[in-house]
Amino acid sequence: MSTPTLIGVPAFHGRYTARSIQFGEDPEVLVPLLRRIWTDTFGDDTHAMAAALLARDWWSLAINPTPRRWDRQPPVTGLGYPAENDSIRRGSLRENINGFDEWLYLLRPDQRLLVVYEATVHRRWLRHSVHHLDPVEDLFVTAPADDDGDGPGMTVCTVCGAVDEIDHVEAPSMAGYGHDTATSCTRCGSSVATDPMFGAHITRKPWPPRQPATGDATGSPG
Repeated sequence: MSTPTLIGVPAFHGRYTARSIQFGEDPEVLVPLLRRIWTDTFGDDTHAMAAALLARDWWSLAINPTPRRWDRQPPVTGLGYPAENDSIRRGSLRENINGFDEWLYLLRPDQRLLVVYEATVHRRWLRHSVHHLDPVEDLFVTAPADDDGDGPGMTVCTVCGAVDEIDHVEAPSMAGYGHDTATSCTRCGSSVATDPMFGAHITRKPWPPRQPATGDATGSPG
């Protein structure tokens, strides 16, 4: 099923530069694919990956694209199938979305982050999720709640292993658009804070908590 998608990089003041992916995917499919492209094709070079994605529009992305008789352009090895049209898009996260785009993926090369936005029923961009291209850097991950993979997902803290012990706060951003968020584990205190301008900042707390060494306790017998 066609899922019109944009992929690109952020610019100043909530703007972005992007290319279209005609047959895009939702984050559950596209985020793992982009992580593999980042590792296998570009050797963890996020700047090179962003430049390649912005070089053309795309029919679809694929790690091992093979030539197809109906394609008018050859596939790009390790990246996907290019589209015939060549129209770069420059927009704003505050824009009215008048087309059919459903997802917007923005790479932050200096932070090795991927920020995902979804088109809401009001035809505005709403931040959906933030992902490190290196998955081991994720603080919170979602896993199946049941051993057989069925049922609702559970949120797991990768520091202490707490399940669904998460506190989330969201407020209008002082940047003038979007929201600032803070998501923290109520067990170990590890947290990830995000804002529209600088993306995510992760704080990992020591686990298990450090115990005071002998003699560190304050006070003495009277």
